[in-house]
Amino acid sequence: MRILHIITRMVVGGAQENTMLTVLAQQAAGHEVLLVTGPSLGEEGELETRARALGAKIRVVPELVRELDPVRDLRATAVLRRLIREGDYSVVHTHTSKAGVVGRLAARAARTPAIIHTPHGHVFHGYFGPWKTALFRETERFCARFTDRLIMLTANEQREHLELGIAPARKFVTIHSGVDFSRFEKAGANGTTRADLGIPEDATVIGCVARLVSIKGHEYLLRAMPPVLQRFPKARLLLVGDGPLTEPLRELARTLGIADRVVFAGLREDVPQLLRLMDLFALASLNEGMGRVLVEAGACRLPSVATRVSGIPDVIEEGVTGLLVDPASPEQMSEALMQLLEDPERARRMGEAAYRKVVPAFGVEAMVERIEAVYQEVLAKKAR
Repeated sequence: MRILHIITRMVVGGAQENTMLTVLAQQAAGHEVLLVTGPSLGEEGELETRARALGAKIRVVPELVRELDPVRDLRATAVLRRLIREGDYSVVHTHTSKAGVVGRLAARAARTPAIIHTPHGHVFHGYFGPWKTALFRETERFCARFTDRLIMLTANEQREHLELGIAPARKFVTIHSGVDFSRFEKAGANGTTRADLGIPEDATVIGCVARLVSIKGHEYLLRAMPPVLQRFPKARLLLVGDGPLTEPLRELARTLGIADRVVFAGLREDVPQLLRLMDLFALASLNEGMGRVLVEAGACRLPSVATRVSGIPDVIEEGVTGLLVDPASPEQMSEALMQLLEDPERARRMGEAAYRKVVPAFGVEAMVERIEAVYQEVLAKKAR
């Protein structure tokens, strides 16, 4: 097959990692695959260089931007339509909201046989104000009319789309975001140590790997920590990631009086190794397509405390692989963290259960196999 993937930015993030792994696996299977992206700009760090080094064929379209920009959006649609026609692609697969709109409009204009979209979550709550949210919702409903399949990362994400009337049930399919588990199996004792991060060896490390942006809820995780640290003074919070809220979050830690026990590790390439240094994983997101990092934590046998939003309950089994709390609730987050800190054996059992749940069910191989089956099904129907 000739397959074109479209995404707005190849920054460090779950949607981008998912897209990169899909492209590489499809190329390895013998398909002709091109990834189109806009400029990979952002404080989160960029993934484009790594994707190219691994062999992904990438083309940058400068007009393809994340922000709403009518002039550039029209230009991007025209460029993509021409590119699709020239490449004679049988499948156009768009990723994330903005690229999903521009890319699907271009694919429709180019009369692409199969149009597939993976939103990687949604922007229907937690991101924008009421009018912009309503605009995205109506735009998604419009684009769904000429989309052959909508790939959801979790059953909960699919349920939310159905409840909002985005598309009829027959257009949806749920395929978990695949993780390359070999990266986590290779993480060993020769990499970054706790001492390198200024963390005592006898500390209990609560960790979080996420972009430092408001939707990830770091503020509530930080506000949950004072009671935890009062009861467990040797505990440390390790935050891995970067973003526009780095300095505001540092200031909040100082205001809360916990700055000396919070480590801001910044953007890192050795995430698997850093996960190995943690005892518990915490994610306070206000919205999350699946919570891919929770799968990665599970691959490292970590129990998780996470928010009960969107796709997260499909990854974290309440009371079995971790604990779930309401979003924007530091009190519940504190209580859940302390429950696991007070019972290390329970936490260990949850970590083992998390490993058994995600490996190999959330692997890249399973994801790519199911995505290809979707392509083949759509193309077969169009050929009849």
